[in-house]
Amino acid sequence: MMMRCLLLTLLFLPLFASSIDETPAVEAPPETAPEADDPEKLSELIDTLNQASLQEAFRLLTDDYINGEELDSLEVNRSALQGMLSRLDFGAMLLTAKSIQDRNSRFVFHAEKINRSTAYLRFGRYNQAGLAEMDEALKEFVAEKEITDLIIDLRSPQATAEFAIASEILSRFRPPNELLFKIRRPGADRPTLFVSKSSGPSWSRNLILLVDRETGNVGEIIAAVLKRKSNPLIIGETTPGLTVEYRDVPIGEDRIMRYAIAEVVLDDDSSIFRKGIAPDIETPTPVKSKHAIFDATQKDQKLTEFLYQKQRPRMNEAALVAGIDPEIDYYILRTNGKETPWDKPPLQDRALQQAVDLLNANAFLESGRKTRR
Repeated sequence: MMMRCLLLTLLFLPLFASSIDETPAVEAPPETAPEADDPEKLSELIDTLNQASLQEAFRLLTDDYINGEELDSLEVNRSALQGMLSRLDFGAMLLTAKSIQDRNSRFVFHAEKINRSTAYLRFGRYNQAGLAEMDEALKEFVAEKEITDLIIDLRSPQATAEFAIASEILSRFRPPNELLFKIRRPGADRPTLFVSKSSGPSWSRNLILLVDRETGNVGEIIAAVLKRKSNPLIIGETTPGLTVEYRDVPIGEDRIMRYAIAEVVLDDDSSIFRKGIAPDIETPTPVKSKHAIFDATQKDQKLTEFLYQKQRPRMNEAALVAGIDPEIDYYILRTNGKETPWDKPPLQDRALQQAVDLLNANAFLESGRKTRR
C-alpha cells in the first residue's frame, strides 16, 4: 500500500506543480437537441419514443416509404435484429464458427524476470495449460527473495474464457477460503460462489496490473477482485466490462447466437458489466505495437529489448579525445542508401514501460532512505 501511494505521488507530482498557473475557465457551449443524422445521437431520439410512436414509425415506413415494397416482414425482422444486437453491444452477438475461432488469442503464456527485483507474467487464453505454466513461473519467482514486485499483464485479446480459471488464478494471490466473486443467473434462487483454494504456489508480495480495451472477461474479474482485495497499482486503459457468462446457440447454417445468460459480481454484489476497470494511471499502448511485442517474446526475444532502447551512437567529447567517430557506420549506411537500425522507431509497450519506470524510481528512493539511515 505504501509503495502504491509513493508511486502515484511520484507520477503526479509534476502535475501539482504545474497547476499554479491558472487559466480562465472556458464557458461550455449550450446543449443542443440531438441531430437526426448523427448516428451517435440516433439512440437518444429513439429512446424518447413510446410504444405507440414506435408502431407509427413502422407503419409509415412500411406503407409510405418510397421503396416500401422492399420492407416486407423478413426485412423488417432483419432490421429489428440488427438494431437489437447493436443496442445490446457485446451483451449479444451473431457469430460464425470461424469468427468464434478468430476471437481466441493467438498468444500463449509468457513469464520472465525483467530485472533484479521485478518479474513479469502474461496470460494467453486463460486455460489449464497456462495455469500450469503460471505455477512453474511463480515457484521460481517466489524462490528468489530479491524479487519483490510482480507485473501481471491482463491484456491478452482473449475475450471470453471459463470463470473457473479466474478463480484458480486468483487463488494464487489471495488467502484460502476467501469469497472471490459470484455468478448471478436470472431466476436462480442463489448465486454460484467462487472461493479461493489453497492449491499451487502463492504470491503475497507487491503487484502491478496491466489492463486495456482487449482485456477479456476473465482478465477483468481477476483485476476487479485484486483491486478490491489487494489494491494493486493498475496501469493501462479502461477495460470493456465483459464480465458475463455467455451461451452459444446455433440459429441457422453457420450462424451462432452468443448472448449473456449470467453476470459476474464481486463479493459485495457490485458489478462491472459494461463499466469495466478504470486504471490508476491511464497509459494507452497501440494494439499493433502490443501484439508485435507479444509475438516477438514468443520467438524468444526478451522484454528488456523493448524496455531499454539503444540510442544511436553520437559524437561526444570522449570520442574526440580518442580520435574516433562513433557515427561513421551510420553515415556510411545512409550514404549507400541502405537501411540502418535507427530508421524505424522502436516498438514500445508504454504501459509496461510506465510500470518498470515507476518501480525503478521507487527502488532508487528506497535505496536513498536506507543510505541516510
